[in-house]
Amino acid sequence: MRLLSGEAYRRLVQDTRVLEHDRFGDKVLRRRDDRVIKLFRTKRLLSLSLIYPYSLRFSRNARKLNRLGVPSVEVEQLFYCASIRRHGVVYPLLPGETLGCLLEGRPNRDDLMQQLARFIAELHQKKIYFRSLHLGNILQLPDGRLGLIDVADLRFSLLPLTLWQRRRNFRHLLRRAEHRALFEQFGIERFIEHYLDAADVPQQKKAGFQTLIMG
Repeated sequence: MRLLSGEAYRRLVQDTRVLEHDRFGDKVLRRRDDRVIKLFRTKRLLSLSLIYPYSLRFSRNARKLNRLGVPSVEVEQLFYCASIRRHGVVYPLLPGETLGCLLEGRPNRDDLMQQLARFIAELHQKKIYFRSLHLGNILQLPDGRLGLIDVADLRFSLLPLTLWQRRRNFRHLLRRAEHRALFEQFGIERFIEHYLDAADVPQQKKAGFQTLIMG
């Protein structure tokens, strides 16, 4: 991990465009060379993130996703800047559009919704638990595949995902009102049926599984 002075950080972010920010400051910036700078704030004085920063989790998770055949970003640099008290990563922009943007602008969403259901089933079959799963964190790449961004809050399990974890993923997916409306237009139960068809769930357990997710 590279230690950046305040001056080096200012040079790094010179002429960037802010893509995301909150009340604490900038979170994601885009450089003119189409590289992305993502910043991570330590939220508590005593935190595991001081020892194992989110920037390192992000980098390792992205690398492992790519190894498992799930497209994600490829981190080029990790850094810490003491003057702004932020860890960060730098990576080339992953080309594509978020599913949130694509679904909102598409009158016929059936094919993309079915692809999304299969993609989530694939993640779960690979024992990937992406706590922050939502339509803004999933991209459709130019080649048509789906990929993940903002992957710091992601875990690789040794055991199959529990029903609670799967249910939480669906709850998070439907949490934003504008995204839930898209699923309601397609049919939430219909979406879960496509997921179950692609997931390795025994036929006799599918009805109970859907009830649990919807409950």
